[in-house]
Amino acid sequence: MKKLFVIFLMMSVTGIIFTQNLTFSGYFNSGIGVVVTNGDEEPAIGVFGVDSEQLGYRFRLNGSIQNEARTTGFRFRLQSQNELNRRENTYLSLPFAFGFMNFFENKLGFSVGIVDDNTWQTTDWWINDDAGEGLGILVKSSNLIDGLNLGFGTYLISQEGGSRNNQFSRSLNINHSLNISDVKYVISSSYTIADIFYLGASFRTANQAGDNDVENDNLGRHESSQLIGDFRFFLVPDLIAIFAFNIDNLQDFSEKGTITFSETFSYKISDEINIGLNTVQFISSNEDADISLLFNVWGSYAFGSIIPRLDLTFLQGGQIHGSNYHHRKGYSINYNTDMSVFSIRPSLRINLDSRTHFEIGNVTHMSNNDGESSMLNLLYLDFRWSF
Repeated sequence: MKKLFVIFLMMSVTGIIFTQNLTFSGYFNSGIGVVVTNGDEEPAIGVFGVDSEQLGYRFRLNGSIQNEARTTGFRFRLQSQNELNRRENTYLSLPFAFGFMNFFENKLGFSVGIVDDNTWQTTDWWINDDAGEGLGILVKSSNLIDGLNLGFGTYLISQEGGSRNNQFSRSLNINHSLNISDVKYVISSSYTIADIFYLGASFRTANQAGDNDVENDNLGRHESSQLIGDFRFFLVPDLIAIFAFNIDNLQDFSEKGTITFSETFSYKISDEINIGLNTVQFISSNEDADISLLFNVWGSYAFGSIIPRLDLTFLQGGQIHGSNYHHRKGYSINYNTDMSVFSIRPSLRINLDSRTHFEIGNVTHMSNNDGESSMLNLLYLDFRWSF
């Protein structure tokens, strides 16, 4: 009887799945490189993904199940990458897993669970983020007025960033429940006029959803009060122009406040030639802090499926970020103009098809720390496959 019940249950679940619109997609990235410094250390070999900016590798499997009308469904992501804990067998994480319901011709929607919605995420080169979601509920209004998107999210637990496998920032425990005033609330809005511009912003309240510390210090992940958003200009064909901002620690801005402005430009000169410029300004409310500046200029030329590219990056007021020397944005900001980094990255991308490519590259970081110079060189091979 038990076997018959299990077989019946499996057939029922399979039948439900196959009567829905079930889709999967995924991504894998890894690579290898040789690191040389101008110190006494021997050359070292590392395994990492340049595309995903992860040590080791990154693997993602995305799934979506929805009814034929696309008004109800469930979305999830399974992820495995460098943040693996062998003792706890955390080989997979669940960055998002949420059900959704849409009403009134998809003009009003609800998402419940481990929510991830990128509607209001900035699309610039540096910030490329939103105010954050997590375990909770998102109420979203889309196009009640043409081009206007509104959202209100309530989240009890935040998540770590991609480099920490998007794990929960605090325990899911009744003893770690939050007062109403300590929950993370996010208000978002955006307005788009097709082919002209996009303007969006999100505001996050100070909260205690990011760690288990009952002291109200707002030091956990996404616990600070924040205003973030961007403006995108569409009017000129083949031009990408994005102006983004991030104003953080609004709950104690005079002591801990930071402002980041990020500008992203790229222009497609022809089918073969692309050029771009990324600029970032970092400002701290600390009276002893300098303004840090970052400039990245790049160009590429496509010979069919082979695309050589050159990136030049200069940071005044920062340094290479620890072991993240392979990251395209692997810099830490310290608001001290006595420190600087200049990076040169020639690379060659080979597209095997529209979803698979190799990249061969070499990045040289030349750092200056209050007059003391150092150099790090990385020769790497990177592989990416999407499905």
